[in-house]
Amino acid sequence: MCNDVCTIGVCKTHTGVWCFWLRRRDRLGSRGKLNLFRSKNGNLGYVFLRNSDVEGTLVLLHGLGSSHAQFASLICATNSTASVLAIDLPGHGENLMIDSDHISFENFCNLILCLCDELGLTSAVFAGISMGSALALACAAKRPDLVRQLVVVRPSWLVSAAPDHLSLIDRCGQWLSDGSVSSARTQLEADPTYTDMRDDVPLAAASIRGLFERVHAKAHAPVLSRMFHSAPFQSLVDLRRIKVSAAVVGTHADSLHPVAIANATANALPNAELKILPPRYLQPENHQASLNELILKIFGVTP
Repeated sequence: MCNDVCTIGVCKTHTGVWCFWLRRRDRLGSRGKLNLFRSKNGNLGYVFLRNSDVEGTLVLLHGLGSSHAQFASLICATNSTASVLAIDLPGHGENLMIDSDHISFENFCNLILCLCDELGLTSAVFAGISMGSALALACAAKRPDLVRQLVVVRPSWLVSAAPDHLSLIDRCGQWLSDGSVSSARTQLEADPTYTDMRDDVPLAAASIRGLFERVHAKAHAPVLSRMFHSAPFQSLVDLRRIKVSAAVVGTHADSLHPVAIANATANALPNAELKILPPRYLQPENHQASLNELILKIFGVTP
């Protein structure tokens, strides 16, 4: 159980119903508000859509620089037939960072588990993208009693900090921290890694530009570098100890999430299956549809 001192309330910075899928506002009502989980070690923004007729909860963990909006189409696809917990980690979305010293895989994992305990969750499928996939694995390592299955989507960390393929993200965090958003954009446009990506896979480059277009781009910038330099595990032995059933999703044409990392993750986990889906940055609609179908099938929901 969580021993942290924490409270739950409605976030005053975002009291409307959440995300860009709010066409369903009439159905969600007050359930769709972004809530704030306060802790001495950081805050979590979250939306909890509870369906008491369904056993278990689908816990959704976004990628670095993103927010719970990353799962908008998936949540729509559940058609209210699942209990869903979607989280904004510190320094993401409307959840403002309060202390950069608490930005790490270890602390993020502890916060997520504390929130799950506060909400009374006892059985959940954890699905995470990129950074969120490493956090899902970390939660399973700590709480196999809570995490019954995993969906590890496009992992970018294996066990070590500062993976080379994410070094551009680190530079983006440094540029935004050191100067204006405008000057940071100028540095991005001159970066060879970025220009190669822009020429080769434009949608991947667009995802990098999105870091500069966030409402709190500069305020949240330190999180990019802090998480880049954080390690989710100490060694592959930690992954081998995770006995939870896992689907590990990889895609091609994605230098930020190399399929080799997905393959290595699946090989390290004792009860995992590698799934290669349509490439996220070349066939985005096919990728999203396939991913939604996979996650819902694992959770046991027919959209």
